[in-house]
Amino acid sequence: MSEPAPRSAILASHSITRPGELDRLNTVLEKAGLGRPLRPPELSTPTVVVLPLYADPRAALAPDPRKVVAELRRAAPKGGDHRYEEPSSYGVDTIEDPATTDRELVATEKFRAKGLKSGHGTISWELVRQRAMPPKPPWQPASQPPVVVVLDSGVKKHPWLPKNTRAHPRFWFAPNPGPRLPAPVPDPALVTGDFGAYWGHATFLAGLIRLHAPDAQVMSLKLMNDAGKIDECNILAALQWLHDKYMPTRGVVDVVLMAFGRPKKRGERNPLGLPDLITQLGQKGVKFVASAGNAHSHEKTIPACLDNVVSVGAGISARDREWYSNYGPWVRKWRPGTAVSLMPLTGLDDPGGAGNGYALWSGTSFSAAIYAGELAQARAGERAASGRS
Repeated sequence: MSEPAPRSAILASHSITRPGELDRLNTVLEKAGLGRPLRPPELSTPTVVVLPLYADPRAALAPDPRKVVAELRRAAPKGGDHRYEEPSSYGVDTIEDPATTDRELVATEKFRAKGLKSGHGTISWELVRQRAMPPKPPWQPASQPPVVVVLDSGVKKHPWLPKNTRAHPRFWFAPNPGPRLPAPVPDPALVTGDFGAYWGHATFLAGLIRLHAPDAQVMSLKLMNDAGKIDECNILAALQWLHDKYMPTRGVVDVVLMAFGRPKKRGERNPLGLPDLITQLGQKGVKFVASAGNAHSHEKTIPACLDNVVSVGAGISARDREWYSNYGPWVRKWRPGTAVSLMPLTGLDDPGGAGNGYALWSGTSFSAAIYAGELAQARAGERAASGRS
């Protein structure tokens, strides 16, 4: 019989790759009644590995990752570099708003989006007519436009965002990272008409990048589901792919936009692997930008609070911030975040239902996108001045 697929995974420091270490840890877990669930790493970086958990042949499910991590920590030798963690889920958090939680905004009978959203990356959106949107910038990029990587829900087709053109490079593209990343998150919304809460999130980000960096390109890596959640293992895999595969062979990356996050618990160490990958890519000239979050809190948010990441809050300044924005000395930049961008839903100017409508949305996700665009446009200017465009 073939082995069943893993149901979960854990993160471990690179010491797990030493000869005999995996077998030793499986023995520890077996003695604790958890079977021998560990298998060779699915992903290995210089600082962290992703270990899938398999079920014991006599059990229906793989063991709880929390129990595995707790047992491995208990049995870890003192003073070593052994570290184990359960992967985190990052996301576009939701703040409950009693005035809007139960409402439903319907564009047509077929296309609908549930709720007026609120939370990290969004407060609410509303459909608008095209004439209310800013003018669409011309698409005349240089031969080597700056590239902004958007780790998010996947950019959608929209007339504002030219993907196919013979005369110039595409404004946005979605490369295939191969087996290092999971299959793309299913996106049945255009068929079912049932849009998840964050279905258009990445397209909002791309629209703002185009406004503020008309000479840049967007690389869309779809890691987030329609509920606004993104798995830490996928973030690590995407960044490692950029470092190992894409940049050495296929091209430059200038900015990575991470419009998601999670609260950092008091006393919590920085997550395994992520800070190191950010540093490694930073040494290659990549800038990282992350949204500060919309919890109206001074508590730090990961990844925005990490070193070598520019955290962006919503507002003009820390003193004149939007009420929803997180704040504190760890928030480094401030940009507008309220009633901005566009969304590819059927709208007032799109009765045919092609998904080419427009809307306003608010939140620190969009503040971060504005700043990411500014960084990319500045880099375009540098290349033009040096004759490398």
